[in-house]
Amino acid sequence: MKKISYLLVIFLSINAFSQSNSTAYDSLPSPILSKKSELKIDVFHFVTYGRLGISYERFLNKDFSGGITGIFLNKKSTRDNFLTDDTRTLIDYQIIPYVRYALSKSATNLYYLEGFVNVNGGNYKELTHLNNGSADYVVITKHRYTDLALGGSIGYKLYLKECFVIDLTVGIGKNILQENSPSTVARMGINLGYRF
Repeated sequence: MKKISYLLVIFLSINAFSQSNSTAYDSLPSPILSKKSELKIDVFHFVTYGRLGISYERFLNKDFSGGITGIFLNKKSTRDNFLTDDTRTLIDYQIIPYVRYALSKSATNLYYLEGFVNVNGGNYKELTHLNNGSADYVVITKHRYTDLALGGSIGYKLYLKECFVIDLTVGIGKNILQENSPSTVARMGINLGYRF
């Protein structure tokens, strides 16, 4: 009976020691967590729409971060074709402050939820049908708008070499102030960046 008791005590102490070592090892912070800032460029908007998108993100702790994104139209041809194409609105700029919550516990490979506010502005077209007595014609007038959208998104981040990041974001927001602005604004991005 003594031998069984000794074996049980030894087994429990080894088991407790191994668990305390593994939890100590698991709780070691990833080197990436000591880097609190991230700067990113949106490749998706640049290639697809000719827009320049730059983001800065600050990490508050391992679960929460906050940041701001600026997206600006930099294609003159898109502005020039606006009056003759069949789109009703053209977004010139978007300024997007956001808050993110990490759903994954891994520091280098994670999913997140995002809540954002999107201040957006641009142009919209107004069509006026006129008749000069002999013919009907349409006059197109361009006007400016500024609006505010509230929305949410989901995303995925992958860190390479503990400093380079690939950030994928998909979401949607609803404009709430103007009736002539787009009713919804998309929040999409493929961002490449650096964490420091």
